[in-house]
Amino acid sequence: MIRIGITAAVTFEGKRGCHHGNAFCSMFNGWDRDRAQELGYPTGGAGDIRVEGGRVVKIYDPDREAAEMMAEIYGIEEVVDSPEGLTEGTDAVLVADSGECAKAEWAIPALEKGMPTFIDKPLAETAEEARRIIDIAAEHNAPLMSCSSFRWCDGAWEMREALARLGKIELLVGVAGQGKFHIYAIHPTEFAYGILGPGTISVANVGSEDRDVVRLRRRDGAQVVLNMYWSQVISGGQMFTACGTGGWHTVTKLGALYDPMLEAFLTMCRTGQMPISGDEMVEVIAVVDAARRSREQDGAEIAI
Repeated sequence: MIRIGITAAVTFEGKRGCHHGNAFCSMFNGWDRDRAQELGYPTGGAGDIRVEGGRVVKIYDPDREAAEMMAEIYGIEEVVDSPEGLTEGTDAVLVADSGECAKAEWAIPALEKGMPTFIDKPLAETAEEARRIIDIAAEHNAPLMSCSSFRWCDGAWEMREALARLGKIELLVGVAGQGKFHIYAIHPTEFAYGILGPGTISVANVGSEDRDVVRLRRRDGAQVVLNMYWSQVISGGQMFTACGTGGWHTVTKLGALYDPMLEAFLTMCRTGQMPISGDEMVEVIAVVDAARRSREQDGAEIAI
């Protein structure tokens, strides 16, 4: 059993109730619905799906009162006073999604101890910040994983299996109806990277703040066009189509999301093998940041 310390799992954008934190804790530990109701703690994201082989045994958050509530609800053994405390008596550290890029700082004590670490999306706001985190992990031989669940979802596996009959991929189109760019743009970007891998040479965004239209020009000649609209503009949901010389394939249902990703994390903990290279994790952040800057520069093409 892999013993996990978790952080950035209590609040999202400063408000109690982190969807990913609740989901991850319930998947590893199960949860007490009655106690959650008694405490009045928002448990959106918690569910009955289980991931075997790991257990959250420690939690840290500056909001200690809320962390103690989560410890009761999810059967977490100890609330600690610092990110450093998560690294004692554990095998790995998981940094959930607080809605803030700065959450990656809480992973540094674990990385400096060489511990397997998962940093929920996004790894950082800029490529420079992402590279710094990757370099710290590399310096201490710490297996590091940072990604969106879209890379691991059932729909992504379906698309990867279809590639063999599609021939050379010339175009990948994505439509995502979600929310704020700085939080959610990484989802369709990660889906695309999970299908085609790294190789973006430039990015242009001809959209607007709540309806981004992002084109990735790739080294292999393929084009990726990601339509990232707020769910207030179009109905929420996702659709991805890969177009190749041998045919097209469309995915409209993502299926399982978090559990395949957490299983990949546990595999990394056991083997020490990173499922995504450090360079690719940095490139994903570089693409998302370039898309933001391109929109701010009226659609200018930004080299990666």
